[in-house]
Amino acid sequence: MRRVAVSAGVDTKKANANEIFAELSASYFPALKKRHPGIFVDLQGEQKKMRESFGSLKIGFPLAVLGIFIIIATMFRSYAQPLVIMFTVPFGIIGAIFGHLLMGYDLSIMSLFGMVALTGVVVNDAIVLIERINENLACGVPFFDAILQGGMRRFRAIFLTTVSTVGGLAPLILETDFQAKFLIPMALSIAAGVAFATVLTLILIPSLLVILSDLRLLIHRFRHGRWPNRRDVEPACDRHADPLGMDPEKKTLPPVDLCNLPQ
Repeated sequence: MRRVAVSAGVDTKKANANEIFAELSASYFPALKKRHPGIFVDLQGEQKKMRESFGSLKIGFPLAVLGIFIIIATMFRSYAQPLVIMFTVPFGIIGAIFGHLLMGYDLSIMSLFGMVALTGVVVNDAIVLIERINENLACGVPFFDAILQGGMRRFRAIFLTTVSTVGGLAPLILETDFQAKFLIPMALSIAAGVAFATVLTLILIPSLLVILSDLRLLIHRFRHGRWPNRRDVEPACDRHADPLGMDPEKKTLPPVDLCNLPQ
């Protein structure tokens, strides 16, 4: 089969390779095949690598999300709270896209790799916040006070985590060397996504926990025909309960007051 190879370089300051290929695939290639019915067009080079990378991401990204969900569900012994935490993932991706628009970068395959890595980073702040709220509930703090105190207690940790992450990636994002150009989109995805998700974590996560508590109240009302106390439907309130139901007087070790331990 006779072959004609056409190659080109793209000036990223003036054009986007994906947009060029999309326009060629939509208009030029169909017209070329219609004019020459026996012709076969195959995209190689960077386009081939991108197709292979996208194929691996279709499998790797869902597996990464599933693995994170399983780990969080095991830690919290709950299937609902991990779903609340996973809500931060799409907002982190939105922040990564905004970061590219703000810095004037086009989305690339390295940007997508950064978004996959971002999935495991943005959930950290939500885990820290919800863990503190659960501990407050287990110590007998009223529901809304537990959320308020949890946000106040973990604000500094969440803020410092974000500042250190963005600050550590800032030199790479601002680097002008040609060799760093390939890594900048990935670093930008992580830094912008973490920064955007942090603000939402302190606002969205408490709101989602209240909505989840309201749903539990409605389910209890539907099942038992009465409205319970909000603390009665929160699984975290039983965190310090003895799972074996042993008599405290028969224990060989004295019980530890987890609520008064230094934070």
